[in-house]
Amino acid sequence: MWYGVFLWALVSSLFFHVPAGLLALFTLRHHKYGAAIAGVYRAAGKQMIPFEALTLGTGQTFCVVVVSFLRILATL
Repeated sequence: MWYGVFLWALVSSLFFHVPAGLLALFTLRHHKYGAAIAGVYRAAGKQMIPFEALTLGTGQTFCVVVVSFLRILATL
């Protein structure tokens, strides 16, 4: 039983997350903060190492979670 539940959860998760990930990837070029960060790196002639990308992505996710959490508490 657990195997069937796992497979259906996996399939449904992939069904929603793969298109959302592709959409995010293609629209990132027009994102104003992403374009600003890329412009600064390009103007400085600096390459972004993977750890910097990890730090920026994790920081952005943390900020989104904090803002979302605070908005939920404000509506209670």
